[in-house]
Amino acid sequence: MTRRSSSPLRAAPTGRPPGGARPSVHARPAASDAASTRPAGSVPWAVLLVAAVVVGTLLRAWQLDWQVLIDDEWHAVHKLLRAPVADIVSRLGYADYSIPLTLYYRFLLDHGGLSERVMHAPLLAAGVALLIVLPWLARSWTALPQRATWVALLAISPLLVYHSKIARPYALTSLLTAAAIVAFREGWRTGRASYWIAYVPGTFVAGYLNPVTLPFTLAPFLFYGLPALRDVLGGRVPLAASRLPLLLGIGALVALPLAAALLPPMINDWAQFGAKAGRDDVTPESAWRTWLMLAGTGRAAAGIAVLAFATVGVSALRRRDPDLARYLGMVLALGAVTVAATRAKWIMHPLVLARYLLPALPFLLLFVAEGMLRAAAHVRRAGAQIAIVAALVAALALAGPLPAVGYVPNQFWGHLRFQFDYDRRHNPYVQRIPQAPIPAFYRELAKLPPRSVTLVEMPWRLESNFNPHPWYQQVHRQWVKIGLVTPVCGEREFGEYPETPGMRMRWLVHLTALLRGETFGADYLVVHVVPWKTPPDEDVEWPDMSTCLPLIEARFGAPVHREDGLLVYATKPASR
Repeated sequence: MTRRSSSPLRAAPTGRPPGGARPSVHARPAASDAASTRPAGSVPWAVLLVAAVVVGTLLRAWQLDWQVLIDDEWHAVHKLLRAPVADIVSRLGYADYSIPLTLYYRFLLDHGGLSERVMHAPLLAAGVALLIVLPWLARSWTALPQRATWVALLAISPLLVYHSKIARPYALTSLLTAAAIVAFREGWRTGRASYWIAYVPGTFVAGYLNPVTLPFTLAPFLFYGLPALRDVLGGRVPLAASRLPLLLGIGALVALPLAAALLPPMINDWAQFGAKAGRDDVTPESAWRTWLMLAGTGRAAAGIAVLAFATVGVSALRRRDPDLARYLGMVLALGAVTVAATRAKWIMHPLVLARYLLPALPFLLLFVAEGMLRAAAHVRRAGAQIAIVAALVAALALAGPLPAVGYVPNQFWGHLRFQFDYDRRHNPYVQRIPQAPIPAFYRELAKLPPRSVTLVEMPWRLESNFNPHPWYQQVHRQWVKIGLVTPVCGEREFGEYPETPGMRMRWLVHLTALLRGETFGADYLVVHVVPWKTPPDEDVEWPDMSTCLPLIEARFGAPVHREDGLLVYATKPASR
C-alpha cells in the first residue's frame, strides 16, 4: 500500500493541466491544487501566515515614530524647501529626490504640515501591504505552505524592514514592481483586464518614483513579445490572431505617461543624470556582499545556506511550473544585468546595488521559501514541517542585523553603521570611526532610567560618516533631538533650514526657538564644538560655535558639564 505524503509541496499547483498541455492563455485558470485539495495541516500553516504578517508589521512599525531623518532622506526636504512645484516636476537633480514623493511632501508642507510621521506613513503602509498583496496575487500558483513561508521571509527581510522605515521611495517601488511583475503574467495567462489595470499604473508609478525599476517591470514585454513576434514573422500565426496588438496597446499605455513624466526632467538635467552612469562597476566581491544583504545576513555560512535553499527552490519551481520559473528567471536576470550595465556611481557598494535590486528580492525569497519547504518535506508530519520552517526563518533573522539594531531607543535605524554592510568587519562606517572613547557625559546618562532624559544635540551633519549619535545613544539610551543652528551660528542649508511655517518635525528643533524660551521637553543642550568624523582625518564643514556660545550662555547659564569638544547646558531650571 502506497503511503500518501503530507509534504506541503504535494499540494503545489503545477501550472499545467494533466497531460502536460499548456493552459489556454485566454482561459481563467482553475483554483490551485492547493485550494482544491487542502491538506489536513492547513490551519497551522494559516496561523504561520498570519503570525508572519503580524511580526512583519511590528518590525516595520517598531520605533518608526522615533526616527531622525538622515542621509538620503534629506534629498526631498532640501528640494521642496528651495524649489517651486514647477521646478520639482521638471528636474531630476544630481541627488535623486524622487519627484512624486517630493510633491507629496510639498503638498503636506503647504496643507497642514510636514512631519516625520506623515513622511514615513506611505512607506510603512507599502511595506506592510507587500506582505499581504503579493501572496494574494500569487494565490493561483502557490499553495498555502509556500505563501506562509514566503511571507515569513518577507517579514524578517532586513532590507525590506529598513526601507519601510525611511522616507525614500523604495518600500513603495518594492510593492509596485513585484505586483506589476505578477500582474503582467496573470494578465497574459488569463486575459483578465483587472490584471492589466494593476500592471499599467503600478509600472508607471514605480518608474516615476524611481526609474531603476523599469528594467524589471518592462522585461515581461520581451519574455512574451519575442515568441509572439517570432510566430508572426515565421508565418505560424497571423498578426491579427496574435497577441502582439495587445502587447503594443499595453506598452503604449505604459510608455506614454512615463515619457510625459520622465522625459522633461531627464532632458533638463541630462548632464547630471548622465554623470551618475558609467562611473563604477560591480565586482565579484561586491556582488557577493550584495547577495549577503539580499539574503538578510552578514555571515558567509548563512548566506551560503540561503543560496543553497534558493538553488533547490529554483529547481523545484522548474519541475512544478516551468513556465513560471522561466518567466521569473528571465525578468530577474534581465533586470539585474541591465542595472549592473549602467555602471552607476557607487554601484560597487553593497547597499547601493542591493537597493537597485529590490524589485528582485521578493522573488528571490520565493525561491528560498520553495527550498525551505523542500527541506522540510523530508519529515512526514505537518507540525514538524512547520516547526522546521519557523526555526529556519528565526535562525536567519538572528543571523542578520535586526538583533544589533534593535536596542531601545534607537532613533537612527537608517544610519550606515547598520545598513551599509551587515558584516561589521566589512563596514567602513564601523571600522574607520574615531577611536576616542564615548564621552563621560553619556556614560553618566546611562546610569539613569532609559528614555527619562531628552537631549538636544547641536550642531550636526546629516551624513552617517559625520553622525556619532547612534554610537552615543546605544550607551546612554536617552531621547535625542537634533538642534538646527541656522541662522544663529551662521547660515547652513545642508541638513538644516530656518524656522519655516509648515515644518513640524518632532526630532528637529531650532536654536532660535530654544533661545526664546521653548524647550521642546529637552533636559540638556549638548554643543559639539568640534565635529566627529569618519574617517577621523576627513575634512568637514562645521560652524564656528564660538560665535554663538555667548547667546547660549546668556540664555542657559554656564555649562553644567565640559569635556574635550563638548559643552552641556541644562535647559530646565530644575536640572541646574
